Amino acid sequence: MSMSEQDPNTRRLQIEWYAALATIIGGFVIAIAVAAYFTFSGKPATQTAAVQPKQAESQKAREAEFKKLGLELCSLELANAQTFGVVPSFGKLLTPMPHMTNVRGRYVCVAGTDVTKYVLAGDLMCRNLKDSRCVSLFTVTEADGTVLYQRQS
Repeated sequence: MSMSEQDPNTRRLQIEWYAALATIIGGFVIAIAVAAYFTFSGKPATQTAAVQPKQAESQKAREAEFKKLGLELCSLELANAQTFGVVPSFGKLLTPMPHMTNVRGRYVCVAGTDVTKYVLAGDLMCRNLKDSRCVSLFTVTEADGTVLYQRQS
């Protein structure tokens, strides 16, 4: 074989090699473009929109549970104050949610009658709010600051 016979074949092979290389590189570029399109297009917004209602529902459920627990805590504080005879039996809660204090585990609720208001402070001793011993009454004061009951240390 002479050199002139190999030269056209080598050139054809070289052209085919470049065509194959261009096809592979072009394929990768197209694949990356398609992946980028699906990654940065509206697909995540659809997922977020589907997740947000679930998060909102779970947030509402947590808030409802928190309000229920707050009402139970204040109800226990009032029941304990009525058991001790500090608040009359016809006293009612004026605020259904407790207020936190700067003492860990101590919560303040407000109860009252037609005549006066009572500020009830109690310590949460355990998590079972079905048991009246889980809330230990700390103080009961009238709205004017008069201390009617204070637990002995």
